[in-house]
Amino acid sequence: MAEKKSEAKSDAKPEGAAEAPKKGGKKFALITVALLAIEGGVLFAVFSMGAPKHAEAGSPPPLEVLAADEVKFVELSVFEDRVSNDASGVTYQYKADIHLKVRKDQETEFSAEVSDSKNEVREELVGIFRTAEPQHFQEPLHETLRRRIESKLRERFEKMKTKDHKPFVVERVLVVIGSGIRVSR
Repeated sequence: MAEKKSEAKSDAKPEGAAEAPKKGGKKFALITVALLAIEGGVLFAVFSMGAPKHAEAGSPPPLEVLAADEVKFVELSVFEDRVSNDASGVTYQYKADIHLKVRKDQETEFSAEVSDSKNEVREELVGIFRTAEPQHFQEPLHETLRRRIESKLRERFEKMKTKDHKPFVVERVLVVIGSGIRVSR
């Protein structure tokens, strides 16, 4: 009996020893590889079916060819004044000139529209300057202010029509802003 106990003790594992890996590891690896191969085949089939069969480049729509006289543009003054901004807590005053570049054939009608709504335009532009962030005035080309002003003026004028029922064309908005002068402490 003592021999049986010693054999049993020699077969027993010491405490804290890890179990040896089981013999199912090869099966698991083969099943995983097979599933990955099937998934890869399915993805390849799906992506290859969705490819366009034939692509043709179409010609662009024909552009309206304008005579050399119609392409000329002129600049119209919309706003020339001093504006203030106190968003930083200190009031600065800037000299601002805003001009629209419009088609020469629409110049007289555009000038009439600008003079008819001069105070409304002034109100909108002064509001843009007053709500602008101080860093917008520090930009070299005043891109942020120019985009806001251009958006507002295009919204106002491009929905209007000429006497010929053609829309007004604003080619570009020119914004010239001088350096600010501190007017309060």
